[in-house]
Amino acid sequence: MSNTEIVNETADIDDIELHEVYVYIADDNMSASVRLGKCDEGYTYDEVMNKLSLNGIKTGIDEEKIRWMISQKIYDQPVEIAVGKPVNTGKDGYYEFFFDTDAINNNRPTVREDGSIDYFNQKRFEKVNEGDLLARYHEPTKGEFGFDICGKLLVPKPGKPKPRLHGKGFKTSEDGKETYAAISGKIEYCNYDLSVVNVYEVNGNLDMSMGNIDFNGDVNITGSVRSGVTVHAMGSIYVGGFVEGATLIAGKDIVLKDGVNTKNSGKIEAGGNISGRFFENTEVIAKGDLQCNYILNCRVLTYGRVFVEGPIGSIIGGDVTGVMGISTTSCGHESNVKTLLRVGSTKEIRKEYAELIMELKEVDGQIETFEMANKKFEMIKQNMPEKYDSKMALRVTQSKIVKMAQKAKLEEKSKALYNLIRDSERAVVKVKNHIYPGSRVYMDDKTYMPSSVFSHIIVKKTPSTIILSDYDE
Repeated sequence: MSNTEIVNETADIDDIELHEVYVYIADDNMSASVRLGKCDEGYTYDEVMNKLSLNGIKTGIDEEKIRWMISQKIYDQPVEIAVGKPVNTGKDGYYEFFFDTDAINNNRPTVREDGSIDYFNQKRFEKVNEGDLLARYHEPTKGEFGFDICGKLLVPKPGKPKPRLHGKGFKTSEDGKETYAAISGKIEYCNYDLSVVNVYEVNGNLDMSMGNIDFNGDVNITGSVRSGVTVHAMGSIYVGGFVEGATLIAGKDIVLKDGVNTKNSGKIEAGGNISGRFFENTEVIAKGDLQCNYILNCRVLTYGRVFVEGPIGSIIGGDVTGVMGISTTSCGHESNVKTLLRVGSTKEIRKEYAELIMELKEVDGQIETFEMANKKFEMIKQNMPEKYDSKMALRVTQSKIVKMAQKAKLEEKSKALYNLIRDSERAVVKVKNHIYPGSRVYMDDKTYMPSSVFSHIIVKKTPSTIILSDYDE
């Protein structure tokens, strides 16, 4: 608070009588107080108002409080008599969703109190019907103007609009504020990308009598998948029961409420994550993570991490690769069964990255050739228009556009692989309980083979060797 009237601080205020109006203005000009000096003759309303005017106070004045101070002879006590109106910043626009966005974006199964994974009650996806209201957009507000006690208008900062929803399988109202499902299916949402995709439903078990499935969308099987069946989905695959000697291939995720035992005659492959209660005698490939309660005699390759959790939580036998790391309750068995764990980028990944770089160079060369051809066509068009072949020039331009699109996809894929190879250098193996002799951990060109039972450890790679550290570090 700044005092616009200077008081003689060398005198005791109780010993003097000053007929004076003291005005105190806040530094932000949003409030002001008045102190009336002690005197016998009192003050008039106009006297106080004139003093406020001289100090530039124009708005937010509480006239009733000033009259009260004068009538009650409130002396030598500052009283707030003017208050500005704070500016109210506008609120950003937002979407009100009528589906569970958290469940859609986080479809991992829940962990029970005993540490096991609850796959049975996992919410696999959210289904909507044609015409269902999916979202309502609330426009940003402009905010409310304010003012200070000196009469200055305070302009609010308006709220920011949200990006419009984009995707497929929905329609919007005429005013663009409400979004409805255009078809019945499964809803997908992430970062304003909204889609309703087709779901192929199989009520009950899927067996050879029904044949194989090849579907451009998601596949939901409420029962089990019997031996000899192949299911291929461009989206995700959901299975409510057990998977026998079948092959499941999904462009996105594979979610199993029960487990898998293909007896080495099937395969589970996903472009995203895979989760299930258990995996036995099967091949598992995931571009994302694998999460389960135990793995027995499987060949596993994940570009992400392998999580084997719960009271059993064991990897026994087989060959399990988690490029970004492996976390398990136990590894191996008391019988010293051979169990292989691998972390870090594989030879196949490095080879794939090298092949992508070579392909990029080849596409760059083709693009350069088309650019040179375009320049020649431009020269011909300018200098010898009678020999200019417009159709051929158009074909060259179109071919260049195709190659540019191909290059963009290759660059995106090569960047993802480069980051994967780089980040996988920090991959570790975490064993909460026991790792038994017979287990082997491979980290690039280095190998760790426990000579006895070790517990509660993390296996890490250094530039020169492999070291063990405590699990809780």
